[in-house]
Amino acid sequence: MSLPNFAQGSMLTRNIVLFGQSGAGKSSVINLMAGEVKAKTSPGTERCTMHWEEHLISFGECNYKVFDTIGLEEPQLGVEEYLHAIVNARNLIMKLDNEGGIDLLLFCVRAGRFTATIQNNYRLFYEWLCEKKVPIVLVITGLEREDNMEDWWTKYKHTFDKYKISVDGHACITAANKLDGRHQRLYEESRQLIRKLVKEYAYDRPEAGDGFKGRRMGDDGWLRRFIRKLKELLLGNHTLKKKDIATILIKRCGMPPEAAVLLAGEIRRETRRKSST
Repeated sequence: MSLPNFAQGSMLTRNIVLFGQSGAGKSSVINLMAGEVKAKTSPGTERCTMHWEEHLISFGECNYKVFDTIGLEEPQLGVEEYLHAIVNARNLIMKLDNEGGIDLLLFCVRAGRFTATIQNNYRLFYEWLCEKKVPIVLVITGLEREDNMEDWWTKYKHTFDKYKISVDGHACITAANKLDGRHQRLYEESRQLIRKLVKEYAYDRPEAGDGFKGRRMGDDGWLRRFIRKLKELLLGNHTLKKKDIATILIKRCGMPPEAAVLLAGEIRRETRRKSST
């Protein structure tokens, strides 16, 4: 990954990519962090965007460009939408990599809705698209009914361990802006928690020479690299047939069957090309 992008003057500008399932409250988290309405929200699991959206937020001594994305393995996505969402996510990562880098991944999960899809989003963004080179934090939303929001993490942290989701930090919050006294207090408390989380974990490089030492992603060969990662991380078996690969992609990644078949075909073709060279 590249070094981060710095704004002109004394205010730093850091790039944050926000990801998670639809209905996890990503847009509400943006508005919470900003202290004003920046992003469009919708009830339930209705999707607001099929493309990433950029929002500029300022607090403390920094500017933050927050990029809201669509979940990549949502069951309601058709094969074309699913593949389109992967391409959009890849284009965003490449754009930021070329413009200075990504300073933080903010992974948004709604309490009580843990499914394998959450693990799939984590793998795609953190492990494959960002190659584990970006700090990542977890934001748990929907905790307005908890007496102590942080208690939720104590009770359910083991679930993330079970799905091998490892993060640098977390915040348990409510992003629902209610007007009554208790909810308003929790909302304001949540704003402070998420701002503190972002400030603490967004990558801070006081000198341009510091930073991640990994190679730039580059545009050439991205599809081959992505396919190779799928094979290495999910398969680990060069003898698998196309139908077996597709089955693993469906079960392990939650991919729509048609998308899994297409990617399985690419993996097999890439394997044959590599074997013939």
